[in-house]
Amino acid sequence: MSFVVAALVVLWATPAFSLMTTKSVEQGVTSADLAAKLTGPGTVISNVKLTGSTKAFGTFTGGNLGVPSGVIISSGDVATAVGPNDDEGAGTDLGLAGDAQLDAIVAPNTTHDAAALEFDVVTKTVFFTISYVFASEEYREFVDKGFNDVFAFYFDGHNIAITPGSDKRVTIDSINHLRNTEFYRDNEGGGDTQFDGYTTLLFAFSDVEPNVTHHIKIAIADTGDGILDSAVFLAEGGIAGTTAPVIVPLQSEIFLNYDVPVEVPANVYFVFPSIPYNFSADGIPGATVTFSPVVKDAQGNLSTVIKVLAGQETPQGDYQLNIHSTTADTSRTVTILAHIDCRPPALLGTGQPITQVVDRGQTAKFTVTPFGSPPYRYQWYSGYSGMTGSPISGATGATFTTPAVTDTAAYWVRITNACGSFDSNTAFATPR
Repeated sequence: MSFVVAALVVLWATPAFSLMTTKSVEQGVTSADLAAKLTGPGTVISNVKLTGSTKAFGTFTGGNLGVPSGVIISSGDVATAVGPNDDEGAGTDLGLAGDAQLDAIVAPNTTHDAAALEFDVVTKTVFFTISYVFASEEYREFVDKGFNDVFAFYFDGHNIAITPGSDKRVTIDSINHLRNTEFYRDNEGGGDTQFDGYTTLLFAFSDVEPNVTHHIKIAIADTGDGILDSAVFLAEGGIAGTTAPVIVPLQSEIFLNYDVPVEVPANVYFVFPSIPYNFSADGIPGATVTFSPVVKDAQGNLSTVIKVLAGQETPQGDYQLNIHSTTADTSRTVTILAHIDCRPPALLGTGQPITQVVDRGQTAKFTVTPFGSPPYRYQWYSGYSGMTGSPISGATGATFTTPAVTDTAAYWVRITNACGSFDSNTAFATPR
């Protein structure tokens, strides 16, 4: 059996960001509730077992950590996860024992306040995935200082929670502000969670034998002492065994200008020649999203390029770009946060049309240079600025050439983009 691990750098966010809420087993969440939250396409979960404090297991929604909702497991009280980050020493020392398997990862240190969620799972396909975010109050000040809080995801005894691109287990010391920084987000003073830092959304993959019962153990613990806590956020429906390919964008967010495409490279996993699939996207009104053909490099790695183009009618704002991978019976969705920062047009100084004196019978040429967010639309008018009764046919560019000048004439231009318009000063064409 082989194991493949990848990191997914995405944000699950909407223009209206949501605050985190939690509910623990102590507050009434049941084992069946946890199983239902975790079960994704192509899997059946049963025989759920909890080891640790009833405060350490629960459900959550919101928080904008990369997982919109799901199951939280903590080395303290799950309520500690709720933001904002306004307490430098947040945590609950439960006074409980550690976990022997986690001790082996952080040796010679030992673990404390361990919490473990175990269950059996059956998949209908030949692979299995889990998506999660690891967060901790130990960041940044206790990195490399013996407080190496640890998380593990054991699939039939093998830990597949691996730092992407290495064989290192996911711990405080393996992903932080000093190393593997592309998978770390600092949260000092942030509003999303009380924890001082957290990873990007990570995916772990494993080959499996389908239609056979496998055993899962998800465990987390403090290391060194039980004072400052850590937690793992497991995506709702994030434990899956499905035939749909997994798309892993290599950017967490993008910034769009109108009619200027942005390309996002993405890795692709689990493409089977015998199973037709389709990629699609939605979430940004008026935008066009296309995917390049999936290609394989010399090492056998698959990839695609996602091209995002915002249309002229796309309103300014923050959007959740939903990227879908579908087959006849299953689907997967990942998201990227897309920003469209539209600035209304403006003309400053010499960017305005300048009054000109030309020889009688010659033409005058006016040019404007706008500031703001392109693309721009132009309409020139005869008369004084703001008077729209005499639009000039065909005068729809940044430069306008007048008819032959025989008498003084006034002209101006209105510049429009997706988020506003601007009327220029009046400029005159006068004959000598």
